[in-house]
Amino acid sequence: MSTPPDHLAQEPARSTDAMASEVAVKLLTRDIVSGALEPDSKLKLRILKERYGIGGSPMREALAQLAAQGLVHQLSQKGFRVPPLEPTHLMDITRSRQLIEVEAVKLAIDHGGAEWEDEIVASFHLLERLYQRLRATERPDVHEFEARHQRFHRALIAACPLRAVKEFCDQLYVQATRYRLLLRRFAFTREVVVAEHRILMRAVLGRNKTEAAKALKAHIGITADVLLSELASRAEGRPRKKVTAGAKARARTRAKRGRKMR
Repeated sequence: MSTPPDHLAQEPARSTDAMASEVAVKLLTRDIVSGALEPDSKLKLRILKERYGIGGSPMREALAQLAAQGLVHQLSQKGFRVPPLEPTHLMDITRSRQLIEVEAVKLAIDHGGAEWEDEIVASFHLLERLYQRLRATERPDVHEFEARHQRFHRALIAACPLRAVKEFCDQLYVQATRYRLLLRRFAFTREVVVAEHRILMRAVLGRNKTEAAKALKAHIGITADVLLSELASRAEGRPRKKVTAGAKARARTRAKRGRKMR
């Protein structure tokens, strides 16, 4: 039996490395977003290999992928670091989401059919039921909330025909989620949270691109206001505020609109 060419014999090794790199991306993303890998900490390859049991080559590839997505900083001759929490970075993420996600939802409205609409409704009701089953004093499990929340936001733009745009929206969403989780800001009441997402659902299902764009842009902006206020408080050593007055007023107004949409 003849020996296969060298480039074919090496295929299994490359495939194994590729799979290991995918696993590393998922594990690193989880730990960066949750804060298990602290903001502005150095990502040392030796320590990461031991932590996750993944080899150096796939780990480097995973770090390079996350650097391209903005979830890791690659510094010239200094390796990789977890990005710090910075107001300018948060504003960059927020503004980018308001531009890209809004255009994605407009394209989804143009191309979405019945299945797209059904998934938006289903994902909203899953989010709503999460709050309905809790007592007034309880907060939802953060991991369950994030899974349902991301499903809803993905559903809004799922019919967008541009795959690269949807992937970029996912990357920005993950970066924004990191700020929300690490700053521990769950200031809005369950009534406001449900009403906010009902507004988005109704605007998108109504296929009014102007209203949908306005609702989504405001939704992203209100959350950013709260997070920016928290960052400023921490930088100045001030006590934590429940939520900025402006954001609270806007949220209440929007909640009233959301209740009328029942």
